[in-house]
Amino acid sequence: MPVDPLEAFGLFYKNNSGPVFRALLAGTLNRAAAEDATAEAFARALAHWDTVASHPNPKAWVLRVAWNHHRSSWRRWEARWSVDQQEPSPRPPEPWVDPDLVAAIRGLPKGQREVIVLVALGELTPTEIAGVLGRAVGTVRSQLFRARMTLRQVLDEAPGPEGRDA
Repeated sequence: MPVDPLEAFGLFYKNNSGPVFRALLAGTLNRAAAEDATAEAFARALAHWDTVASHPNPKAWVLRVAWNHHRSSWRRWEARWSVDQQEPSPRPPEPWVDPDLVAAIRGLPKGQREVIVLVALGELTPTEIAGVLGRAVGTVRSQLFRARMTLRQVLDEAPGPEGRDA
């Protein structure tokens, strides 16, 4: 019996919307931008479901579309505002996020921040991330290594949770 495409997409959305949103939230540090990019990517996936369903990694396809949408939106926003205007401060992190971790991730260079969140929250491999971001696999592995080393160093220096010296 053939599978209904809408049911297949619904199951795909149910299983993947959370990891995609969390990866974008951690990468953009902006809930509204992450929600917008996630919604747009899944809408495009639905519109092209035959193609997406036959893709070797549909979640990577959606993540790439979401990242590209976010980047395009950011470029349009940047073009409208002069560099002199101060950027609005980011929303406070979600309650489930360790503030030291958020600060450490914010301190990473953009490329390292993108790969670390795609591994940790997007649940992608370096090869999949290379496809999503349009980078060489070696570059992704190098950025991932550097990001992990920086995070270890920064978080090891951060005070512990109980009085932050534990």
